[in-house]
Amino acid sequence: MSSFPNRMLLAGGALFLVGAALLLLWMEGRSGVFLGIGLGSIFVAAVTLAVAGRLMAREPNDPEGRRQQRLWRSGPLGRTWLGRRGRFDK
Repeated sequence: MSSFPNRMLLAGGALFLVGAALLLLWMEGRSGVFLGIGLGSIFVAAVTLAVAGRLMAREPNDPEGRRQQRLWRSGPLGRTWLGRRGRFDK
C-alpha cells in the first residue's frame, strides 16, 4: 500500500503547482475564472496532501523490522542468525 500515498502526495503537489500558476495568471490581470479555479485547486491539493500525510503516518517505516523479515524468509541460515542474535519475534 505504500505506493498509493506516494501517488497522492505527487498528485497533491501537482495540484498545488497548477493552482499557484492559475493564481499568478489571475494576478497578471487575466480572467477572473483563474481565481476560482486556482483557489479550488489549492484547496483540493491541501485536502489531498493532508489525507496522504495521514496515510503515510499509519504505515510502519521500520527498516530493522523489514531486515529481520527478509532474513526470516531467506531460510534456515537467516533464522539461525536471528536466533543467535536473539532478535526473532516469530
